[in-house]
Amino acid sequence: MTAKETKLIALSAGAGMLAVTLVVAVLAVRGTNVFSGQPTAVAAGTTANSQPAAKADIMPGMSGAADSGADSGTQPGTTVELSPAEITAAGVQVAEVRTAMLSTNIEAFGRVEQPEAQLAAVSSRMGGRIDKLYVQYTGEKVRSGQPVADIYSPEVATAIEEYRLAQENRNGLRQSDDSYARAQADALVRASQHRLELWGISEKQMDAPSAAGVPHVTIYAYASGTVVERKVTQGQYVNAGDTLFTVADLNQVWIKADVYEEQLPQIHAGQQVDIKGESLPNQTLHGRVDFIEPSANMQTRTVPVHVHVGNPGMRLVPGMFVNATFMSRASQPSIVVPRSALLDTGTRKIVYVARPNGVFEARAVQVGAASDDLFPVSKGLAMGDKVVLNGNFMIDSQAHLSSGMSGLYGGSKEFSAESPAQAAPGASTGHATGPATGTAEAAAKIELHVDPNPMKSGEDNSFQVTLTGGDGKPITDATVSMALVMPAMPSMSMPEMKSTIALPWAPDRKAYIGKGQPGMAGTWNVQVEARRNGAVIATFRTRQSAN
Repeated sequence: MTAKETKLIALSAGAGMLAVTLVVAVLAVRGTNVFSGQPTAVAAGTTANSQPAAKADIMPGMSGAADSGADSGTQPGTTVELSPAEITAAGVQVAEVRTAMLSTNIEAFGRVEQPEAQLAAVSSRMGGRIDKLYVQYTGEKVRSGQPVADIYSPEVATAIEEYRLAQENRNGLRQSDDSYARAQADALVRASQHRLELWGISEKQMDAPSAAGVPHVTIYAYASGTVVERKVTQGQYVNAGDTLFTVADLNQVWIKADVYEEQLPQIHAGQQVDIKGESLPNQTLHGRVDFIEPSANMQTRTVPVHVHVGNPGMRLVPGMFVNATFMSRASQPSIVVPRSALLDTGTRKIVYVARPNGVFEARAVQVGAASDDLFPVSKGLAMGDKVVLNGNFMIDSQAHLSSGMSGLYGGSKEFSAESPAQAAPGASTGHATGPATGTAEAAAKIELHVDPNPMKSGEDNSFQVTLTGGDGKPITDATVSMALVMPAMPSMSMPEMKSTIALPWAPDRKAYIGKGQPGMAGTWNVQVEARRNGAVIATFRTRQSAN
């Protein structure tokens, strides 16, 4: 590869990193509020005598990406303090939580089915041959009492002939003096007639003259509705009890909606359901839950819920797919937060609560089902709390990566050499000598010397810390450690890099001295911490370059 080609590749890589930085900056300052009509743009609190230093106070036990375990994500109680410039750059907005009566909407996929309670079967009461069908196709509408088929039955023909003979016998005995014989003849006629009536044969058919030809029995529909099944053809022989047609009243249909197990506690009989579908453009039908099946589908882990709904205009037919929305109104008001305020770490739900002086605290909450982008909070928040609506992702990134906002915005107040923090009364104080300058805190003072300066990546560098008390005397019995942190670069798929260096006391040098290697060239965040008897007595932060 020539020198010219190498130069072109380097220029292309630089242009790409610049484009990524611009996109991140644009996304950071954009934000909309969906919770309150007047969101508050947060500014870090200041007083006449103090200006808070930005810091990321991570809970003990939390570490960087290299130490991430099963319980990943921001820990509840984590606090992050931002300067006014960082808050403005991140577009942070907060609003006080409020209460609301939520209407929980559960969306489910449903199928239109025949109403089982409104199905009627048209069957034959006798065996015989279907000589004529009045209903020719499935889907045809019939009304109660309408003829649907003519059937010839030898058994019925024989019974009709017996009925006629019984009538002739009775007529022949009318002039007889034998009253018993007349009574028997009348009883035989009545028995023959009753037998035919049980087959559904009308008196008109019974009295039809034999010259009318082969006696046929007409079968009538027993209910009005739509023929949803035809099981017979003309000329077919059927047995007594065989179903010829199935008729359904589709003026009301069933919607069988599949509801997931975790949503089932919010479903109950009589609940209102809104139905929408492709066959109902710009129209919503309203129904109610009638029945919840007692078993779940093993594959989809859903439970079928039956919804009865009117079907004006017969727009819904069995087999169609529809969308069902189950409406459930809460019985009492609850604290709510908008969807934008909620962060899901995978193991818990987190919101950031705004505290005075630009401090934001991560707090775990328990929420219910969302309603119109609002989540009811059952645990974790109280009235009066102010939650972050926009910019919480940026805040969480700082807390989770423990690298400050400097990695995102090109330098935070915490690591700014141009504007050192003014210590509040009782806060830590300190200074750095040489080119390495920064802020410090606690009653003790820390001086840091780096050799060489700038550091060399991949090689041992010497770090020397001088720790003095408020009286100016050296402190020799402290535990001093230093951390080198390179912030994560998500756009380059590079995780955070962190190196911890122990600085033991060196009596001959009257300082705390140790060696360490920065893993790569670049600007590193440096934090020196001094502890005595387990308590932090001084902390020093700065930024140091490595070649």
